[in-house]
Amino acid sequence: MGQRRMPSGIPGLDEILMGGLISRQTYLLVGGPGAGKTIFSVQWILDGVKQGEKGLFITLVEPPDMIRESMSGFGWDMEELDIVDLSETGTVKGNEHGEYRVFPPSEVEDVHAWRDIHRVVEERRPQRIVIDSITQLRGLSVDEYQFRRHLSGLMKTLRQKNCTTFFLFEPVELRHETAIASIVDAIFYLNVETSPERVIDIRSLHVKKFRGSDFMPGLHPMRITPKGIRLFPHRMESFKDVLTGKGMIRSGIPEFDQLLGGGIEAGTVTVVSGQSGTGKSSLAMMFLAHEALEGKRGILYTFEEPIKSILTRSRNLGIAVDSLMGSGLLRIVQVNPLELYPDEFLEIVRSSVEAEGYEIVVIDSLRGYALAMDQFGSITAHLQNMVIYLRSQGVSVLMINEVENITGDLKMTEMGISFLADNIILLRYIERRGKVTRAIGCLKKRLGAFSTELRELVIGARGLEVGEVLEELQGVLTGVPQTTNRDFSSRDSRHMQ
Repeated sequence: MGQRRMPSGIPGLDEILMGGLISRQTYLLVGGPGAGKTIFSVQWILDGVKQGEKGLFITLVEPPDMIRESMSGFGWDMEELDIVDLSETGTVKGNEHGEYRVFPPSEVEDVHAWRDIHRVVEERRPQRIVIDSITQLRGLSVDEYQFRRHLSGLMKTLRQKNCTTFFLFEPVELRHETAIASIVDAIFYLNVETSPERVIDIRSLHVKKFRGSDFMPGLHPMRITPKGIRLFPHRMESFKDVLTGKGMIRSGIPEFDQLLGGGIEAGTVTVVSGQSGTGKSSLAMMFLAHEALEGKRGILYTFEEPIKSILTRSRNLGIAVDSLMGSGLLRIVQVNPLELYPDEFLEIVRSSVEAEGYEIVVIDSLRGYALAMDQFGSITAHLQNMVIYLRSQGVSVLMINEVENITGDLKMTEMGISFLADNIILLRYIERRGKVTRAIGCLKKRLGAFSTELRELVIGARGLEVGEVLEELQGVLTGVPQTTNRDFSSRDSRHMQ
């Protein structure tokens, strides 16, 4: 008989398991208090009820009324949940909810508790069953040998009855009862950890074992939402041979596009780097607006600047941002720090590309992304994963990078991610003729020719304008350039004196 996959009813889990749960198997769901074991298992049972499968929840810990009350906030029909009460408050009678009650296990011999479970399974004939918890049954057992013998016998019965089963278990007990890990078919860990800076709690699911199937390794972020548990699979994106450079994306600033050799090749990754206020975000918006007018949809994810501020600045630069957003060709999304896991954010980006058809993605900024995602592990690894995905989809990516130093040694980025970039555009403050001005240039362009000139950048009422070549200066990249020995006009000479 081949394996039959069954949907879990938990968003994200079926992808992690490469197609869903395998029916008739026994799963060990491990987690400490508050990890979400009960929510997970009830959500799974009720999804089965929707599919026409009979479910059964056997509790040895909480009374049924407490379970129903704690689950009431998720909008589920708890009348559909068939509960058998083997907790210490259990009695011999049933009730209007179909609960089956027996004598408290503490008042009878250990073997009776196991017999009661067998009897209830025989009477109810469930297809999905949860036992909460195996930890309690271990406490009732005389010794480890008896516990393992009873557990093996129960698993055999459940499989013969075509039951798919979840045993709930405490992680501390699992460290002592290693034999359990070997006899169950799969082990899922629900983790709750405090972030390194003790800012937030981080929830995740970790599949340690899944007999008969491959699965996604690693920690998969988990949220408890008003509709129940949702998982965000941690996909390790793989490199794909995608034709890049098919067409160009342009800023609409003639002198700058000429400096870039006609523009930036579509499907490449560009880092726009510079100090605060040099015009990085405005330049990215120029790319988005110009390409939107050509019919290409673009989306900007802002981690720092409010949307209202972006809109006001864009209007002042003469960008028709309102009409472009109204047409759906341009969209701006505010990302609030610490509200999204990196894999959750990647899921949002994935949806914008695959479901909504956005061809240009702007991340503003890398520093904001780092601050938002710093609590969730390696920023470089998460960023690389996202870039690999966007490249595989042929999406043009612009990432805004802020550097702190006004003068001194030049750094492309302060996060060490310049290796991800196909193109690097530099904006920098310089001192020129007794004034602070801006310079712009292209330092790297992987797929095409470009000009190595450094030009003056002016931001004013007419928008962004790229001016003259700064040929009379050397050391521009230090921020404190020196004049060269060339002859200049008397006007320039007077300014330089």
